[in-house]
Amino acid sequence: MKIRLESLTLENYKKFGAPVAFQFHDQTKISGKNKEGKSTLENTYMEILTGKEVDGTQPDGIRPHGEDGKDLNRADVVREVTLDIDGKETTIRKITKQKWRKPHGQTEEVLDGNTTSFEINGKIYGVRAFEDFMKKIVDPVLFLLCTNANYLISIIKKSTSDGREIIEKAAGFSQEKFIEENPKYSKILEITNGHSVEDSVKILRKQLSGSKKKLEQKNTELKYEQTRDSGSQIEVSDLELAIGEWKEKIAEVDRQEQALDEAVKAYDAANSEILSLKSKLNELANSAGAGLREQRSELNQKISELNIQNRGYANDMKLAEMDLKHAHMGFERHKAELEKARADYSAASKKTFDETKLHEIEAEQFDEDSLICPECGQVRPESQRINLRETFEQSKSRRIKEQEKAREAFNAELSKMLDSITEIGNKASSDLKVAQEAKKEAKQKIAEVRKQILDTSAEIERLCGELDKLPKEVDLSGNAEYQELSEQIKKKEFALSAMDNGSEKRLELRQERYIYLNEISKLDAQIQKFIADEEQKERKLAKLKAEFDNQKQAVADIERNIDVLNQFSIEKNAALAEKINPYFHHFQFSFLERTIEGNPVETCKMVCSGTDYSNLNGGDKKLCEVDLCRGLQEMNGLNLPIWIDEANTIDSWRIPMDMEQQLILISREDDVLKVEEM
Repeated sequence: MKIRLESLTLENYKKFGAPVAFQFHDQTKISGKNKEGKSTLENTYMEILTGKEVDGTQPDGIRPHGEDGKDLNRADVVREVTLDIDGKETTIRKITKQKWRKPHGQTEEVLDGNTTSFEINGKIYGVRAFEDFMKKIVDPVLFLLCTNANYLISIIKKSTSDGREIIEKAAGFSQEKFIEENPKYSKILEITNGHSVEDSVKILRKQLSGSKKKLEQKNTELKYEQTRDSGSQIEVSDLELAIGEWKEKIAEVDRQEQALDEAVKAYDAANSEILSLKSKLNELANSAGAGLREQRSELNQKISELNIQNRGYANDMKLAEMDLKHAHMGFERHKAELEKARADYSAASKKTFDETKLHEIEAEQFDEDSLICPECGQVRPESQRINLRETFEQSKSRRIKEQEKAREAFNAELSKMLDSITEIGNKASSDLKVAQEAKKEAKQKIAEVRKQILDTSAEIERLCGELDKLPKEVDLSGNAEYQELSEQIKKKEFALSAMDNGSEKRLELRQERYIYLNEISKLDAQIQKFIADEEQKERKLAKLKAEFDNQKQAVADIERNIDVLNQFSIEKNAALAEKINPYFHHFQFSFLERTIEGNPVETCKMVCSGTDYSNLNGGDKKLCEVDLCRGLQEMNGLNLPIWIDEANTIDSWRIPMDMEQQLILISREDDVLKVEEM
């Protein structure tokens, strides 16, 4: 598709009143002073064909108006463009009319909006029909991209992601197709979940930071539980060995008792019964005490776990306080920057150009005495008088123009200064809001952690209170079975004391047996407690290990997704660059750069001989813009007029005059509006 601009006609459009026509050539130069209508011609061309101006915005204020700001009413706004489309001349006329109506009960008409219509080679088209006509020729967005580079460059400045997306569409590059051709990235859409790769990496890195903190916390809990002493300093084997030794002593007592006289059998039987009852009594006491020990163990375990939580909360509190400190420092810094910007703006806005000299020159009057010859006193010849007056007027006019240029330069510099201060102030204001929000979040985090510490401490205090209420030893005064056994033992011991044992040795042996059995009972209780504690510890370790492994896997999954996204970004952007860069010759697109840590970051830069577009001189920037439009057109099989603003920054010998496309350069010159062939 080849389009060539032949002519452009404007009537009642912005600064143009009466119909005025402009002819265009293969290489056309539009020049003139500010406010002469240079940009209006370019915007008119784009507005007719796409409904938007060069920067992609909707046109506003197209109707001429007076110095009082009032629009010219009851006059049609007409703009007409003649194009050569693939060798066929096509004239497109766009007319905007005002709608007037007379409200009920009023005598005067009021404006009720505007209507727009089109004519193509004399045939009337509605807005929708015209849009369909243009879409068949070229997509409106692609037309904007290929006509003036400022549209795409302004998008890239605002968002490299949006700029890259537009370039992908213009190049027919589809992320979905790239994934289809590279099945290893089939889960990319699932990972990004509707977000861009850049945003997805940011989200995943935030998740990774949180998951690593949780993993470290689980690791701390696991290590603590692994090294925590269950409370027993003796191994079960040692306890069982000690029980065996006590049993051997009991066996020895048995052997000695068998050697005693048969006469003491009755005494022995009674004494044995007492010992049996005492053994039952001990077993009952040990059984009753097991529940108490278990209660105390559970409470101690809960208190220990809560103390671990509080240590974690204390670390969170330190981090939150540090965040608050940094946010406050940033807040104060941005506040000072904003106040300085406001003060600078106030001071700069008061500056005005000193017009004293201009007024003095304007007040100068021609010296009539200079018309008389100082030597002869006669009036000079008419030719000399005319020459003197013209010389005076030319000098006066030249000096007035010099002052007006100086005033214009002063005002331009002042405007540039105010824009710069405004930009600084806006950034400081934005940063101030971010810092303020960070302070708010840090304070909220501190309040949350403080509440967690208080709640946990209160729970620890409550559990300690419960622990203190539990007796150190079990109270069996209310145990009927225990009391009954005790009473039986007392009665039988009383009866035994009245019996004759026949041997002091027998009594000594019975006492030894009792001691040995009591020691065995104590050791057995220790074994049972040790086994219970170890089982509880193993259960908790298994739970913590499973939680640790799950969290470790979560971290690994996030890291893997980040690696996949980074590699996808590298390969996808390499494929995009490989596809489109052969179409550009003065610059190349760069879609990826590395951070200090070596992580890939998506970008969208135009690089000319190693220098980013933003750092180029004016001439190279314009040549990049020409190359951009030309490359996009070649990529899409188009041949459209290319418009270049501020073309006077390009050295004349560098202007590409051998292009297939029509080239239209806009230059600022101290003269009236001109449209001429180069």
